[in-house]
Amino acid sequence: MSYISVSKKHPAIRIPASAVREFEQVESMDWSAGISLLELLEWINEVTARFRPDEIGDDSRASQEFSPRTFRHYQTLGCIDAPERAGKHAVYRFRHYVQALLLRKLIWERVPSEKIADLMAGRSTAETKRLLFEGIEIVARQSDGHGGSSTAPATVETWKRVGIASGIELHLRGDLRKPKPAELKQILALLETALRKNL
Repeated sequence: MSYISVSKKHPAIRIPASAVREFEQVESMDWSAGISLLELLEWINEVTARFRPDEIGDDSRASQEFSPRTFRHYQTLGCIDAPERAGKHAVYRFRHYVQALLLRKLIWERVPSEKIADLMAGRSTAETKRLLFEGIEIVARQSDGHGGSSTAPATVETWKRVGIASGIELHLRGDLRKPKPAELKQILALLETALRKNL
């Protein structure tokens, strides 16, 4: 991925390199079955709580979590696409995930709702991803909470080895977060496919 230079209009949002790897992991998942609105909101609220800029006050609209009501409000404004249908159920896919993350970023940057709708309308998923990472600073160190980097050394990637069966070993990156039920189901399906191809 390539990232656009930091915007001068707003202070940089800083995220660790591990957040980019996490995003890429979510993107590579099998989204064909989609997820529910509540699952999508749980993901978005969890991710944005971890990477919210320090300068956002608790009384700001930017500090509020997405509820189904606020999410649907932004859908009616045209900021997020309508869900797809799978039988009687409404489902959301990776495109909705990226749109929701970009929406949170633009709210953090205090962009008015009508301008957000204009900015996001008709964008492809690739364009939405580009806008999401535009102006974001990818750092090797965590913020110290005062706008600077901590003096801690850059994160070293560590892996945990888990024996599954004779001759089968699973490697887990140290910063890997616990998967949600839908993610775990997809991971297990991918593991089954990999084992069938290679055994």
